[in-house]
Amino acid sequence: MKRIAITGSTGFVASYLIPFLKEKGYEIIPVVRGDFEDLNKLKEKLEKADIVVNLAGAPIVKRWSKRYKKELYSSRVDLTKKIVETLNDLNKFPECSISASAVGVYPDFKECTENCTDLREDFLGKLCNDWEGEAFKLKGKSRVVVLRIGVVIGKNGGIIKKVSIPFKLGLGGKLGSGKQGFSWIHIEDLINVILFAIENKKVEGVVNAVSPEPVNNIEFTKTLSRVLKKLAIFPVPAFALRLLFGEGAGILLEGQRVIPEKLINYGFEFKFPDLELALKQVFS
Repeated sequence: MKRIAITGSTGFVASYLIPFLKEKGYEIIPVVRGDFEDLNKLKEKLEKADIVVNLAGAPIVKRWSKRYKKELYSSRVDLTKKIVETLNDLNKFPECSISASAVGVYPDFKECTENCTDLREDFLGKLCNDWEGEAFKLKGKSRVVVLRIGVVIGKNGGIIKKVSIPFKLGLGGKLGSGKQGFSWIHIEDLINVILFAIENKKVEGVVNAVSPEPVNNIEFTKTLSRVLKKLAIFPVPAFALRLLFGEGAGILLEGQRVIPEKLINYGFEFKFPDLELALKQVFS
């Protein structure tokens, strides 16, 4: 039985991933935030691991004060750095190291595959680049997979938890212009992507973990409205989002159209490639 250490083990994705991997016969070693404050605990857990899945990171959709930007950076880049340093100290490396990243590394309003060399240069771009850079320091010692994850759609968490109440009340609407890209993935497809990366040695490097059918914010709004059978006629203007989230409003007002070219070429089969199908499952 192979053992998988999972950081961010109390988060939304992990709440689906951990029972799923247990059903597949893996032993799970949950790594929690406190373990990074006691390096002996971290060493003890990582030393036992055959595979490491790093999902740690503070919530991105919040108001970005200077203090919170430090938290976003620390919870991703610094924690990943500690994992790498601890594994180097142990001189014991997992056969596979999977690290989360985000499609926010790509520029706005441009369709990108993993071969896209045009990357963002703002705070979000630096955050993702530095995060991935720490993960790739294990290259040559472990098979490294960096998942650039889109907006995760699933029950009881992620974007659905944030938007479902206003939509159910008939208060939903597009955000800003609504033309911004919306690259998404159903939670069941995401955990299957992680399993696929664990079990297929050919999978390595950057992998876009998104549906093969990206949409824009207007299309997402219309589809969610149709699935819930509610009107979506209350657009949220850009200035209101900037008042609420500050610099963090860019997460909602900007967006990417990302294609999972590697997963398609690897032959990965999406269970929910279509947004309406995904949303119907969530609200079934």
